[in-house]
Parts: sequence; structure tokens; C-alpha cells
Amino acid sequence: MTARITVCPNTRLALVPAGGRSVYRLAKPSYGVLNPPTRSPSSSDDRSGWNRFDLPGEQTVYCASSAEGAYGELLGALKISGPYRADEYLDDPGEDDLYALIAQDWAELGARPPGVIDINWLYAHRMYTVVMPQAGWFVEIEHARTITYLGAHIPLSLWERGIAEITVAQTRGADRYVTTELAGALAAAPLADQARALGVHYYSKHGTEWSCWAVWLREDVAGALSPDAGQAIAPPARNAALAAVLDTYNLTAH
Repeated sequence: MTARITVCPNTRLALVPAGGRSVYRLAKPSYGVLNPPTRSPSSSDDRSGWNRFDLPGEQTVYCASSAEGAYGELLGALKISGPYRADEYLDDPGEDDLYALIAQDWAELGARPPGVIDINWLYAHRMYTVVMPQAGWFVEIEHARTITYLGAHIPLSLWERGIAEITVAQTRGADRYVTTELAGALAAAPLADQARALGVHYYSKHGTEWSCWAVWLREDVAGALSPDAGQAIAPPARNAALAAVLDTYNLTAH
């Protein structure tokens, strides 16, 4: 957990201050650094394409505590799992790994093999530094106090789905209806002095060495964030953060 935990005197939630900290966000300039999609307000809409802590009817921006974490979040979906023995999936493949056979086939077709990222796709992004507001609080979502709060304030929609207990597993789970409903419960929590949380602080599902921030752009929060003009993405040879993530994920980029 982050070092500076404050316990809300009203809700007993575990909070961390925004404190004007600098965080990092990879985004395409064509979309804008603070212009994520506005989610539907309807509870009946499909949320499988939503991000982890999006709020219904609102925009939510995701940032990382470090540049390495920002690359880790962007590239996490491109990791190659395995190794997998090809004979578990194909007839008479020999002793080759499944991905080795796929890479060979793709190379013969002139396509980019698994594990190789198009560097030009990366270059379409910029690395933005976003300065948080000086005032305000983020909920430390995996803290035991927060899990206790969520367990006592389970949304009715989750009760109806048979969820009668909240653990860290649900906050990290892949069911976006569950995670976004939990986000909604925290967003509605009445903090001291009639304040509401700016968002949540959480750890990446790709590794707890990276922490992330979901910022809810409701009310005037967007106006209180200060993004810079962003920096162009340098190639791995001159980009230590990118090189570290590529090495961690066993990826290459060219």
C-alpha cells in the first residue's frame, strides 16, 4: 500500500491524498489526454468493454504512478502466455512450441509474429504527465478498511447476482459489471466535510510493482487536473521504461 493512508472519520474508508502528485498517462493526441468515452448511465447495458473502475454516466481517466507502469498497462494485453506444447492443439506438430509454429506461419505470410509490437503503433501515442489536484482524496481500494466498507455496502445489483461477500478478488476480477458497481459504491460514499472521492488507487493486475489511479471526471475534476503537452515515444534503446516492460513481458518492438 502507499505510505500515507488516512482513515476517513465519516466512512472509515482508507484514503490517500491527491496532494498534487504527478502521474503518467499514455494516450493518442487524436483522442486527447483527458477525453475518455462517457459511459452509459443505464445499469442494463453491456459493460464488458468498460475499464475496471468506470462510473456509469461519467468519464474516467486512468494513469500510472510511473512511466514504466503506464507502458505496463498499455502492453499487458499483448503478452504471450505459455509456453504451450503444440501437440496439445495440433496433429503431428513435432516438439515445437505452439507460438513458434504460429510465428513461422506468420513470417511466411509476411505478417508480424506474436510477441513483436509494431513500433509505429507505439509512436502514435504520447507520454503525458498529469498533475493531480492539491486537495481531494482517492480511495485505497485494496486496503482492509475499504474492503470492510464495501462488504457492508454491497450494491443491490450485486446481491441480486448472488454476491454476498466482497474481497480483494472482486476488485481485481475480470467481471466489469462487478468492478464498476463497486466503483459506484465508493463514488457515492459520503466522505468528511461532504466531500466525494476523486477516484481510486489500485495495483496493476500485471504486477504489484505498478500502481494506478482511476480518476472520475465528474463535477469539475477535469478542470483541476493539469496535463502537460506530452512527450513523443522514444525507441526502446533510448527509453528505459519501455525497454524494461518489453523485457518483463518477453516482447520486442520494431
